Amino acid sequence: MALQAIIMAGGEGVRLRPLTLSTPKPLVPLLDKPVMGYAVDLLKRHGVTRIGATLWYLPRKIRDAFGRGEKYGVQMRYFEETAPLGTAGSVKLALPHLKDTFFVLSGDGLTDCDLTRALAFHREKGAIATLVLKRVNVPLPYGVVMTDKEGRITRFIEKPSWSRVFSDLVNTGIYILEPDIFRYIPDEGMPDFGKDIFPSMVGNGLPVFGFEMDGYWCDVGDMNAYLSAQLALLRGEVDLPHGEGVHETALIDPKARIEGHCMVGPGTAVGPGTLLRDAVIGAHCVIGAGAVVENACLWTGSAVQDKSRVIGSVICEGAVVRQGADIGEGCALGKGAVAGPYCLLKPGVRICPHAKAAPGAVVSAGIVSGTGGNAQWTARGADCDTPENACALCAAYVQQTKARQILTAGSGSAAMLSLASGALAASGCRVLTAGEMTAPMLSVLVRALKTDGGVYAEGQSLRFMDRTGAFLTASQITAMDAAMLRKDGPPAFAHSGTVIRLAGAEDIYMANILPAASTRPLWSPMAVFCDSPYILDLAKRALERMDVRSARFDGLAHTELQGDETGFLLSEAGDAAAIFLRDQALPAEQKNMLLLYLCHQKTGKLYDLPDVPRLAGQLAPLLPQDESDACLFQRTLLSDGLAALVAICDALRQGPLRTWLEKLPETHVLTMDVACRTQEKGRILHALCDRTTLPHTLGEGMRVRHEKGYATIVPDGYRNVVRVTGEAANAEFARELCDFYTDEIKKITREQKEHATLP
Repeated sequence: MALQAIIMAGGEGVRLRPLTLSTPKPLVPLLDKPVMGYAVDLLKRHGVTRIGATLWYLPRKIRDAFGRGEKYGVQMRYFEETAPLGTAGSVKLALPHLKDTFFVLSGDGLTDCDLTRALAFHREKGAIATLVLKRVNVPLPYGVVMTDKEGRITRFIEKPSWSRVFSDLVNTGIYILEPDIFRYIPDEGMPDFGKDIFPSMVGNGLPVFGFEMDGYWCDVGDMNAYLSAQLALLRGEVDLPHGEGVHETALIDPKARIEGHCMVGPGTAVGPGTLLRDAVIGAHCVIGAGAVVENACLWTGSAVQDKSRVIGSVICEGAVVRQGADIGEGCALGKGAVAGPYCLLKPGVRICPHAKAAPGAVVSAGIVSGTGGNAQWTARGADCDTPENACALCAAYVQQTKARQILTAGSGSAAMLSLASGALAASGCRVLTAGEMTAPMLSVLVRALKTDGGVYAEGQSLRFMDRTGAFLTASQITAMDAAMLRKDGPPAFAHSGTVIRLAGAEDIYMANILPAASTRPLWSPMAVFCDSPYILDLAKRALERMDVRSARFDGLAHTELQGDETGFLLSEAGDAAAIFLRDQALPAEQKNMLLLYLCHQKTGKLYDLPDVPRLAGQLAPLLPQDESDACLFQRTLLSDGLAALVAICDALRQGPLRTWLEKLPETHVLTMDVACRTQEKGRILHALCDRTTLPHTLGEGMRVRHEKGYATIVPDGYRNVVRVTGEAANAEFARELCDFYTDEIKKITREQKEHATLP
């Protein structure tokens, strides 16, 4: 039976908007043909001529463009979704027509993958499903796949953070499947191959394999990838037929310059003094005198007038860049859009179809905004440089979490807090605002009041919490970015929410962290230090409510202890604390172990959270993380300095600090950072996983169990370093662990560099 294939062509292409607001993503042009045309050419090259396409978004345009396939020398059939079914659900529409091995390709991918070799691998392994995999430098936007030495897939990690990148092999969306696959695809819901079907099959021990491809592959999913794919074609990096050069009917002024790799379509006119460099110019375009078009793409019938600049941008069909306008990196003008004379579009601005940027305007936030709405995500949250970005972030947060009631608070940022509260209300939320407080306090209140989440304002930064009071994960942030790009929710102020000042917020917080009333005195007096008058005053009120009478409070200028005082140093943000005596400062790991011991005394349980030292297993068996009250109480102790202070004070009513410390297993923790390049992070973890024969787990990084301790290796999400942590019962072995793994990482990076320089 002749080979068959399904091309998944139903996606909306939200990250490519406004290009895809009037053009389905598979029809976005790459040089002289739609991106899906290259998939059809590839299939035909490898003997596949019976091709089906799954459609949902703007299906008629795809049908009209490809017809029955005569233009490409194939037979085309279409399967249209009436509602989104997920990647696996959409392919199941073709079930009656797929009786033998078949290929599945994405309609938005550009690749010259050797499908014949991939098919031979599939049959040799006896696989029910084979995924074509590709090594990439930065795998964060993709689904990462781990395989064993035989190529059998062992694990999937969907769009990981750097701390979860255990491989640089990513899922290309190219599959070779047996018809038996349909037994594992449910009829209901929106089952996805990468997120649902394949992981489930791997978990059940079914033969799912990964074929590592050579050659070129690009997910043409965003503006950078789109422009990069076109340039790769022009440079000859993609082994597929394509157009190139200047069409014979194009009118190029002798004084115009064409540099680098360019294609100019038929009927296009280019004026004198114009520079085209690494540019793709469609048919019947007009480029005026003295213009600059570099690393950019002009679709059919668009125009760039005299002395305008278009750098790293896309100008869609019929759009016009007026005289003297300057279009920055990552910008896009939708179909029929106009950039007025001498206007400036800053990087990332995107103009909707038929919309206009006013003459002379400086546009920093587009009518459809750039990646992430121009918000920069950091370890502290999302930095918002304009009110528009703050509003877009809040709207995306509501859309992502489906929140109806949100709690807000802030520190030293009344304007940003007010802006965030108003933006959340404009998205239809009931907003409770608690005013000035610490982020850990907000976390406790979110849980206590059972709101749908929390937003914390600090300076120009916003931080977002889920309903348990935990800050959003990397995957949730990625989903928020996608929601910001879609812009398909209701416009601002379409809904009318409310903002209510929360009365008694501090009382609610105190009620959730203070222990039962007691009049027993402390075994030793307390001295509490903090550089923040607000935090210091908060600590004073908390201990007064506990009826602690032997405590004094001071700033950081006077941290000397008097007599047998126990010292307690609170961070300015209230999220950390240090404990010390006159002759001893507790290391962070010992302090955490003490807090865990107190938690175990109260709840009888410990939970395996990221901040838990592995030697805490000697206190009690570690249980899986969940959202029980005990787990949340433990998390509060580890992340809220004031809650830790209260817990220590309560413990000092039962015995002196030294007595408590004697009950703890000895633990020493040492951390080292190893410099690396961004593209090396995933390969480092992958290589370490392959090399170790010791028991290890993969979660937030890689954690290896040695006979005398533990080593944790975690790529940093914001810096080009890999963090190595050694934990052991003595300091010497903790250092040995750190030294061993830092040496291993350096060795791996050297080997990778040497391999990269081989001819």
